[in-house]
Amino acid sequence: MRYSKSRWSFVLGSIIVASIALAIFVPNYFTNNPPENPVIRTVASSNAFDVTDTRRLVGWADNVFVGKVIKQDGTKSLDSTPETQFKVEVSDNVKGKFNRTVIVNQQGGFKRNELILIENDQLLHEGQSYLFVTKHLKEENWNTLVPVYGDILIANEEAKIEIIEKYTTAYKNEIPFNMSKTLN
Repeated sequence: MRYSKSRWSFVLGSIIVASIALAIFVPNYFTNNPPENPVIRTVASSNAFDVTDTRRLVGWADNVFVGKVIKQDGTKSLDSTPETQFKVEVSDNVKGKFNRTVIVNQQGGFKRNELILIENDQLLHEGQSYLFVTKHLKEENWNTLVPVYGDILIANEEAKIEIIEKYTTAYKNEIPFNMSKTLN
């Protein structure tokens, strides 16, 4: 069976057009690299308690600790919003118990050509240290941080000492989260 030149040209042309379309419309399909100029979309969140009250925030949390972001460790969507996981090396513990390294999950991340941020909470940066306020999700074995108030950048050693003291005091005076009170 012989194919004519025009048929081969049509097949080859279709492959080239499809390849160009993939390169233009799906630049991250074959890589994990985020888009160069993503569209930034901020998503609002609601909380069942006053997250600005550190005593209530610590009372809700399973873990409060200082750690350095080693690297991004994955992305996953448990619902329609992307979530980004980071490998974090723990240096100081305020509340909770865990290994020297943990996975911290941050709601938000890249979805196609968009960067989705919860309450405009910027994604964690490799090499930076933060105070983390998290809730452990056993099914995924990661610690999800509270947007905005659960990832406090630590600028230097003096700031680290101050923030640890503040959250240690909040832990000593924590107000445990009570779901039944929020439902009434």
